[in-house]
Amino acid sequence: MTNFQTKDIRNIALIGHSGEGKTTLAEAVLFNVKAIDRQGRVEDGNTVMDFDAEETARKISISLAAAYAVYKNVKINILDVPGFFDFEGERASAMHVAGSAVIVTSASGQLTVGTELALELCTEKKMPAIIFVSHINKENSNFRDTVNAIRQKFSHVSIMEFPIMKDGKMTGYIDIPTKKAYDNDGNEIAFPEEFRGETDEIYSKFIETVAETSDALIEKFFAGEPFGEEEIKSGTKEAIKSGLLIPVFFGCSAKNIGIQSLMDKIVDVFPHPAERKITKAKNADGDEIIVECDVNKPFSAQVFKTVVDPFVGKLLYFKVLSGKISTGDSVLNANSDKIEKIGALYVLKGKKQEAADVLQAGDIGAVSKLVYTNIGDTLCAPDKKVIFNPIEFPAPMISLAVTSAKQGDEEKVIQGLMRFLEEDSTIRLNKNVETGDVELFGIGETQLEIICKKLKNKFGVEAKLINPKVPYRETIKKTVQVQGKHKKQSGGHGQYGDCRIRFEPYSDGEFLFADEVVGGAVPKQYFPAVEKGLRECLPNGVLAGYPVVNIKAVLYDGSYHDVDSSEMAFKIAAHIAFKEGCQKASPVLLEPIMRVNVTVPDDYMGDIISDVNKRRGRIQGTDVVGGKQVVTAEVPQREMFKYATDLRSITQGRGRFSAEFDRYEEAPPAIAQKIIEESDKIKTEE
Repeated sequence: MTNFQTKDIRNIALIGHSGEGKTTLAEAVLFNVKAIDRQGRVEDGNTVMDFDAEETARKISISLAAAYAVYKNVKINILDVPGFFDFEGERASAMHVAGSAVIVTSASGQLTVGTELALELCTEKKMPAIIFVSHINKENSNFRDTVNAIRQKFSHVSIMEFPIMKDGKMTGYIDIPTKKAYDNDGNEIAFPEEFRGETDEIYSKFIETVAETSDALIEKFFAGEPFGEEEIKSGTKEAIKSGLLIPVFFGCSAKNIGIQSLMDKIVDVFPHPAERKITKAKNADGDEIIVECDVNKPFSAQVFKTVVDPFVGKLLYFKVLSGKISTGDSVLNANSDKIEKIGALYVLKGKKQEAADVLQAGDIGAVSKLVYTNIGDTLCAPDKKVIFNPIEFPAPMISLAVTSAKQGDEEKVIQGLMRFLEEDSTIRLNKNVETGDVELFGIGETQLEIICKKLKNKFGVEAKLINPKVPYRETIKKTVQVQGKHKKQSGGHGQYGDCRIRFEPYSDGEFLFADEVVGGAVPKQYFPAVEKGLRECLPNGVLAGYPVVNIKAVLYDGSYHDVDSSEMAFKIAAHIAFKEGCQKASPVLLEPIMRVNVTVPDDYMGDIISDVNKRRGRIQGTDVVGGKQVVTAEVPQREMFKYATDLRSITQGRGRFSAEFDRYEEAPPAIAQKIIEESDKIKTEE
């Protein structure tokens, strides 16, 4: 394939709400440059970007996909990003390497959540962006209300091409900077006078934004002098590059309307990789350095995605950040300090890989069969070590216990899931030593369900997800004295152990053993046996079999037999004393309490507080961070299962939360009774 120079590369991420047409837009672009013979449809499951079995079945994108289109001698690397909230990690990968973003939304008349979050992200990162309003020909579409809804929250959004509508169909557009009209094929047509007033107003706002890009233009603007064509063109590019302006374009991806003009703008106004930003990294000594996107600099690249295939192996997507890489090169994995051999380079077109001999600074490609390399790793010239900052992935917000649907397949399930950890940096797998659960952590319930589906499709093993066990505790509330006596005679030496123990609540730790024996009622040699017997009982409480904590046991009296007493006998006696003592000392269940921080827009505060109260939570305070409300609360862990799903429903996807263990506290009697009944049911089933 052609070796593209840095200035002839554009790396764009297609982002936005799920189902708004990102994959369809990518399909239209690829069709226009003849990269594909026919334009596929998401509904038919035959698009280039959605090739996973779960994607075609669900009709949504679940993985970041890449393809390239060559237009006007410029290579446009397209990163098609899932819009569904569970797959935010894919968006993080794309935004880490993309130079610009096309935010795809529909002409629904509203600001959709995905569009809002995409605009917030681009604004925060100062990433050059374009909004493409698709589905403009759809019945009941309203492009004006759509733009107005967006502008209410994002004032730096401005129409750059105004759609000419006739009988509900887009027949052409008015180019705002030049005040010229064109049909859908790009041919100039007579200016429709009925739009003169509206587009003049848009032009005034547009020019005001462009004027802010330089002192010279701002002076001309206030002097009332008109801008020249080149001034508008360069000012527009600078305004987009700096984040002062996010222009809006319109069309219909499925009908290939407005796509050609959008492609022109991607080439003309989006920056090439060397113009976008300077990348920060650390050198071999750990000092922070700047890496310029320059082909003449030493080679460096960062892996931003991994795809695991049981037959092909691991395919790594990467972006060249400086220098160039060729087939056969030896490179250093700076994270593992291992040398990797580049056997073959590829450029991507969905699931298809096309061989490439060399990739230069700013370009995106793929490589397979690397031994030591994973997502986020830096590859570089062996004699010029550099490590790039890691990709910032969203933290997991939900966990479910995972096990095999078929007995005996547990190890296969775990091994399969371990492979997916290489693909998705937002999932975790952890063995809970206390409960015995293998817990799968992720961003959302759908994400975890799909991982299990892919496990079956790729590796032939079936997993099931259930709520993880809650690590309850048991303790006592009052002081009691009991006798534990073990006496057994069966010919020859018998068994005799007698200990009197006082059990009392203990707030300074989980367990304390002490002795107050006087007069040798129990020889000191048996004290360790009594303590050991008590400690053996701690993991299984008398209420529901949970570990016992905050308890003090004092051996204060007892008796022994010169011949029949033994360490084993006293250990058994301690067992007897423990069970009787805990039953008499007002045992209670303790439940884990989580400290939860919920971040939401102000509009949802009432709903969030109400929901926390329903979960037996207690509001600890509120704060404002970054223009959003942060609610801090204490909530029982039992009530937090699948909260990620519920929060998303309450806030339409705008809410975020974090939770960490805080402490244990006594469970209410009704809840405790329910927990005990659940435990009894499990024991019966076993």
